[in-house]
Amino acid sequence: MPDFTLQIRAIQPDDIPGLHAIISHPQVAENGLHLYTTEFSDTQEQFQKSKPGVHRLVGELDGQVVVHGQLRQYQRARLTHTGELGIYVHPDFWGQGIGTQMMEKLLDIADNWLPIWRLNLETFSHNKAARRLAEKFGFKREGVQRKAAFGNGRFQDITIYARLKPPNLDVPRIQLDPPPLMPALNLLTEKPAITIRPAHPDDASDLSTLWQHPLVCATTLQMPSQEIWQTKQRMDGPPPAGLHRLVADDNGRCVGMITVNQRQNPRQTHCGGIGMMVHRNYWGWGIGTQLMAAILDITDNWLGLTRVELEVNTDNPAAIRLYQKFGFEIEGTHKLHALGNGRWADSYFMARLR
Repeated sequence: MPDFTLQIRAIQPDDIPGLHAIISHPQVAENGLHLYTTEFSDTQEQFQKSKPGVHRLVGELDGQVVVHGQLRQYQRARLTHTGELGIYVHPDFWGQGIGTQMMEKLLDIADNWLPIWRLNLETFSHNKAARRLAEKFGFKREGVQRKAAFGNGRFQDITIYARLKPPNLDVPRIQLDPPPLMPALNLLTEKPAITIRPAHPDDASDLSTLWQHPLVCATTLQMPSQEIWQTKQRMDGPPPAGLHRLVADDNGRCVGMITVNQRQNPRQTHCGGIGMMVHRNYWGWGIGTQLMAAILDITDNWLGLTRVELEVNTDNPAAIRLYQKFGFEIEGTHKLHALGNGRWADSYFMARLR
């Protein structure tokens, strides 16, 4: 047991200089996803405003802030059972059990104060101390994201951990077989002539219909209750930095969409995340293949990405086969990832490296 008393409490404005001393330390940056060139004004902006679902603590020793811990509860409707942890200890205090004390405090918040029972924790694979800490508290390794970041002159792998404490659930786990297809209106009798083009604000109505379909929701993280106003808000104006969107057009009707979101973190600009969906009436006509080929042309030949990643429910064999056809490999499995369509679904995280 440590022979000192660490005072752990919520952050205050006076803590910002101490937090900056931790974040800007090169040894801390090597084990995080930020740069040690983070300026003081950036730290101020980061910590002066509260954020929905984020719980931030500091540990103070003899008047000095020596550790920062954060618990973020996911705000997306189907993921609110999930939280994510992060802990940074000043290198002068490594090996003294400070990370252990902060972990205990964060887990108390997650277990006893919030409806969180899936906790995610990511750490660089070379960070043996962080991996030992995770395993000490019952986190289980779910997989490894290859070349997920760049730092200290090399590409670095990230090990994905999770800790599950599910309550007694009335809804079943993921089914062994895909859910039965719901009857769809106007199923096609001949292959459509599809054009792949950039997204347009006028696509909002078609996209709203697409995103609301229960089977599309079941195979993604969308909600069948999503209102058209939400869709219009997403489609109006220029997309966020790094986001590139293509749609599948059938004679002026938008019937599918694919996006790639290039990471804006300077240490991860070589990475992009893909999301795709196709209207149920158009399944089985190779539209997913057309969309994937088009977006990979952008990632490979225009953005120069070397890692492209995605997530897919483990009970979606058609999508898994499509992704594997394009060179995506399964890197691990998120257990009890999301609630949808009346069951808790696991998901694979997959990536394609160049």
